[in-house]
Amino acid sequence: MSLLRVSVDNHRCHRYAFCQAEAPENFKVTEDGRLDYERRPRTPDTDRVLMAARSCPMQAIHVEMR
Repeated sequence: MSLLRVSVDNHRCHRYAFCQAEAPENFKVTEDGRLDYERRPRTPDTDRVLMAARSCPMQAIHVEMR
């Protein structure tokens, strides 16, 4: 069983919400413009989290698999 660790570079993130569209269970742009995300997403969400990272136009999402 692999564990995911997600981090977001807040200097690169422009909060376009592509990640939220791909994995709404793990990423959410709040009403005040902040990005909330699961740093340790559940294993069944692996594909969606990876797609969210790939869809980020600013390449602000880093996913580490252990």
